[in-house]
Amino acid sequence: LKNKKTGEESPLEVDGALIAVGIQPETENFQGLAQMERGYFVAGETCETTAQGIFAAGDVRTKQLRQVSTAVADGANAITSIERYLSGLGK
Repeated sequence: LKNKKTGEESPLEVDGALIAVGIQPETENFQGLAQMERGYFVAGETCETTAQGIFAAGDVRTKQLRQVSTAVADGANAITSIERYLSGLGK
């Protein structure tokens, strides 16, 4: 570890670590389909975007925390929202 104020360095022993591989979503091919902010789809907890029938889950949607655990939860929410959307099409 490095203390930003003093510059002092010290070791920190840990049993594991989570490594972030990047923070820029790969959404270039989807520009213009629904509202985006800084490359992320604007979508709430239901994963619905501003475009009818388009859902965004995981690290491509606007949210505070981007981790595997939140992406998995997004997937479950998206499936439920998509099922509701599709069941409404037949009515």
